[in-house]
Amino acid sequence: MVKTRFAPSPTGYLHLGNARTAIFSYLFARHHGGSFVLRIEDTDRERSKKEYEEMLIEDLRWLGLDWDEFYRQSERFEIYDQYAKKLLETGHAYPCFCTPEELERERQEAQRRGVAYRYSGRCRHLSPEEVERLKREGKPYTIRFRVPDGRVVTFNDLIKGPIAISVDDFGDFVIVRSDGTPTYNFVVVVDDALTGITHVIRGEDHIPNTPKQILIYEALGFKVPEFAHLPVILGEDRSKLSKRHGAVSVRAYREEGYLPEALFNYLCLLGWSPPEEGREVFSKEELIKLFDLKDVNDSPAVFNKEKLKWLNGVYVREVLPLEELTERALPFLKRANYELVEPSYVKRVLEYARDAFDTLTEMVERLRPFFVREVEIDDELWSFLEDEKAIAALSALYDELLNRKPETPEEARKLVKEVQKKLKLKPPQVWKPLRIALTGETEGVGVDLLLALLPKEVLLTRLRRVLERLT
Repeated sequence: MVKTRFAPSPTGYLHLGNARTAIFSYLFARHHGGSFVLRIEDTDRERSKKEYEEMLIEDLRWLGLDWDEFYRQSERFEIYDQYAKKLLETGHAYPCFCTPEELERERQEAQRRGVAYRYSGRCRHLSPEEVERLKREGKPYTIRFRVPDGRVVTFNDLIKGPIAISVDDFGDFVIVRSDGTPTYNFVVVVDDALTGITHVIRGEDHIPNTPKQILIYEALGFKVPEFAHLPVILGEDRSKLSKRHGAVSVRAYREEGYLPEALFNYLCLLGWSPPEEGREVFSKEELIKLFDLKDVNDSPAVFNKEKLKWLNGVYVREVLPLEELTERALPFLKRANYELVEPSYVKRVLEYARDAFDTLTEMVERLRPFFVREVEIDDELWSFLEDEKAIAALSALYDELLNRKPETPEEARKLVKEVQKKLKLKPPQVWKPLRIALTGETEGVGVDLLLALLPKEVLLTRLRRVLERLT
């Protein structure tokens, strides 16, 4: 059975690149009827934070991911200690008593000679008696993996194809730090092997780690899983996606009012080619059915925020049911301290005005006139309202609204047309002052929508306030 995992470190927000890795791992497992594991890699005691872990889990759930098993590495130290001892006993690892100062001198010497640094191996030949003596003296030590000389580690990457890396590129590496905490390359092997991971799907920046991990798998007698390394995500300037390109975390897009379904969908399109050419909108269920690693491209994917925004707009207008959109919109409207946020009213506004925005933060800005009781009118706009024809139009509309309130945009347009005809005015002479009076702006959502949807008392209050100042 296929079993994959996502293994983030709780040292910051969930990056879009890591989110895509999680999604691809999840889809691959579900496509093959397998299991998906979430593992929190928190062995870095200094940088790992509980609040980041909580946000990671929350953001993954928000995206729509669910997992069958959950592990936290900080709770598994006894297991790692057991396997570190096994490697020491079999001679695949050894204690290293080199001080940081000695290792720094080695690095500087390699730099002076213009060669890549790798550990000299000076402690790999210590006798058991020397090791015991140094331990009795209380000298700190790490545990290093004994890399076999002259080996070229090969593996067939499911995305990149055959890869071969010589052990001469890295030399003996640390698997347990001097404070007793295990390192990434060691614990990831133990965890993946013991939890039965069959496919390791991760970013291509992990390719240099793979030969080290394969050597540990072999030394411990574990079956080596399949590896699939995803290409990086680039910004539009073709450099690696980073903060200089704007928001790069799931949390940021969540707070900007993007929908999880749209972000999930868009991240799938970064590096994966759907079988159906030209199609871009997919439900999670469809993606589970269609996704396979064989359709993942080897070349980097370019993140385009405008494309994401467009896709989010498609979900807002066409995909998300109105009830669901209303539920998502309410927290944004309440955070803005808007007064008119009764759910049934918000639902009615969105039914007519959901094509006016692409994100929920845009909704808060563009649909503001629907959700506040009063609007501010800048001094420069009052000059448009001081015209006699504008005053006449607003007065006539106020009188009409006292007697009848349009319930649809069609009825609203008919009402305004009647006033326009009665006063022998051109359309802009009615619609423009009406827009300013109702919104405090010269452009935006349809005034016919405002007339139809705003509560009658709100409409009358806004018009009366303007007329009182003008007359």
